[in-house]
Amino acid sequence: HSLVSNNKVCLWTLQLLTSHMFLQVLMNSKTETSDLKWTIFSTARPEWDEVSGLDEENNSVRIYQILSCQTGGSSSHWLRSGFIQRQGASQVYVELRFTMMECSSSTHHRSCKETFNLYYYQADSNEATATYPPWMENPYTKVDTVAADFLLREGRERKFNMKTFKLGPLSKKGFYLAFQAQGACMALLSVRVFFAQGVCVEHAAQQGPRPRPPKLFCGEDGQWVGQPTTSCACLPGFEPAEGHTRCTGKKKEVTCTRNYVDYTHRGSEASRLNKTQ
Repeated sequence: HSLVSNNKVCLWTLQLLTSHMFLQVLMNSKTETSDLKWTIFSTARPEWDEVSGLDEENNSVRIYQILSCQTGGSSSHWLRSGFIQRQGASQVYVELRFTMMECSSSTHHRSCKETFNLYYYQADSNEATATYPPWMENPYTKVDTVAADFLLREGRERKFNMKTFKLGPLSKKGFYLAFQAQGACMALLSVRVFFAQGVCVEHAAQQGPRPRPPKLFCGEDGQWVGQPTTSCACLPGFEPAEGHTRCTGKKKEVTCTRNYVDYTHRGSEASRLNKTQ
């Protein structure tokens, strides 16, 4: 299921949790400086093609495109990424940016589709080949059927789609992503894989004999759900503030009388005047 709904993502605005998060990126196709050289498989003539393109900032990027809506038929066309190390994450998020052609503009509109399928396959090493694992659901785990919110049509503004999906639970050392297109004309502009790692806020540390990073579940509506689990606590000399989302230092308050003279301030003022004379 999609992590986001109506392009909303979970914001790390937590109550009663002295922690925050950072994103650990495991793979980002936009930052690759050479050919991706992902594995392609098809029950007919392969149609996934790696080409150079421009992103929204006019930077050169490597993308994959397929134009099977123009050839007709119901052949299954697969594209598989390289091996991605999970780096200890029990679940990760996959952000896809893609464009999709509207089927009404295709000459083979009866066999045309405006969706594609997202899969993943777990492994303890880079063991995949051109024929292994078999190109089918089970052993591949299906994540979702991905539909476009914006479709390309001649004379219409060119908009790209961005969707994020959750993968997991993950138990092996890494995994592959796989994309299955059947009758679609689309371009896969970028793929980013990341996970959100919870950490204690400034002036806080994990407590207990077996401390664990803070965790919270992100729902499909873009909201945090359930109760947070954390072992974060403010360090000595600091105390929770702002709904236990910050640790602030304890300061002694000084009550000034009317006759109180701030000699430190007067000294600094005199020093400033001497410099200007």
